[in-house]
Amino acid sequence: MKKIKNKELLTSISLALKELRAEEGLTQQNVKDDTGIHIGRIETTTNDPSSSTIFELCKYFKIPLSDFYQRLEEINPKLKIKK
Repeated sequence: MKKIKNKELLTSISLALKELRAEEGLTQQNVKDDTGIHIGRIETTTNDPSSSTIFELCKYFKIPLSDFYQRLEEINPKLKIKK
């Protein structure tokens, strides 16, 4: 199976997570200590997070998945898929 890496999507995820952390006044280490997720690797686009990891981070930040993905589309309108 071919591994797909969408740089625009990863960059938007990175920016969204940085925004969420800043809104809560948290460091990368705080998030890692609380969740076990190395958010720094996601924020630098080194890692391509799984859907399960995104779900766990959304639970941690208390944001619905739909709101998170909407935030990605607001950060980069090219990610919005037109019907």
